Amino acid sequence: MGFVLFDPELDGAQPVTTTVDPDHVSTTYEWAEHQGFTLSQQPDPGSDLCEALAARRMAGDSCTVTDGVMVTRMEEMSGVALVRGATLLFASGLVTEADAGLLDRATEALRAAPETTLDDLGDVRAGTAAPAEPVTAPVVPDDFEVATAMKAVRHLAGTIGPREATSPAYARAARWVGRQFDRLGYTVQRQRIAVPAGSSWGVPVDAGRSLNVVARPPGFEPEQPHLVVGAHLDTVPQAPGAEDNASGIGVMLAVAEATALRHTRLPVVFVAFGAEEPRSGTDPEQHHFGSRAYVRTLSPGERDAIRGMVSLDRVGVGARVPVGSADDTDPVQRQLLAAARHAGVPTTPDPDQRSSDHWSFVRTGLPGARLGSTPYVGYHSAQDVVSVVEPAQVERVGRLLLAWLAPR
Repeated sequence: MGFVLFDPELDGAQPVTTTVDPDHVSTTYEWAEHQGFTLSQQPDPGSDLCEALAARRMAGDSCTVTDGVMVTRMEEMSGVALVRGATLLFASGLVTEADAGLLDRATEALRAAPETTLDDLGDVRAGTAAPAEPVTAPVVPDDFEVATAMKAVRHLAGTIGPREATSPAYARAARWVGRQFDRLGYTVQRQRIAVPAGSSWGVPVDAGRSLNVVARPPGFEPEQPHLVVGAHLDTVPQAPGAEDNASGIGVMLAVAEATALRHTRLPVVFVAFGAEEPRSGTDPEQHHFGSRAYVRTLSPGERDAIRGMVSLDRVGVGARVPVGSADDTDPVQRQLLAAARHAGVPTTPDPDQRSSDHWSFVRTGLPGARLGSTPYVGYHSAQDVVSVVEPAQVERVGRLLLAWLAPR
């Protein structure tokens, strides 16, 4: 490996998963279920720490170095890095907003960390950037694991609960989703979004910031042909959002798991969109803020490279999968219907469907469609709980999506 590893002791956090890549080792530590931080270790580059760690910092954060200690900050999250011997250690994902002393404790933990080996750093796996063996198998519908999707539904709707786009709960959910992608070997970027004040389904909401969580496969070239799969992570203020839309996030994470070490017909970018839910009862433009921001920041080359976008939105209710198009029909909808036939999944075409994040793409001339939208009793209410989501329907949607992504 070429450098010494360390195991810091911070508030009782334990190493859970370690990913070994050619240039660094990344370990997820948890002190409670789904709560903790990430430790990245790599050879000391002997250069500016902010620059050396640019690829592992959050986009848009601030970075300062004082007396050999690097500190990053972005809203409620911080990170700290320093060099021990020939090893650069970077602890990130520290939620310091509610714990002002956490950053100092993390710094001391890095300074005092004992040397260790991979045997003591949890479940160790090879990074997908350099798998131990070449991956040649194409992804197939049977690769979908419904248990992965339902675990996400339980955590987001059952443990975290309502996730209004600018709330601390949303920030917590975004951190958790980012860690899931990171564990699978994707390159994760947080894209900040300015969101106005308004009324979300009858509840006043303040202006603030939300986040898109963007996961790209290793070696991704943004101006080469690729596909986009998205699902919104936020909820209206009063709803735990199991069906709307922990179900969509769950399917997306399970599909990302399946495609992490399998071939797809084109590279796939996964996006957990912030601020999809409306902030006005009358103005249709006060909607889909995260996906509109994502599309707005695309370069001309990136726009030309998108061959299709699918939005997963309310995908856990019913016995048939609605396949929505913004107009009567479109190429992506037809592709999805054909993929469903191949996978043996019953569907219902859903024309004139513009109430999800695919519309942000289609309205600017990009190809997109939606999976999901079956009506249900608990919509946008406190009754949108985990028991609403039907694992069998979740599995149908996941199988359909993998059939669409599979090589042809």
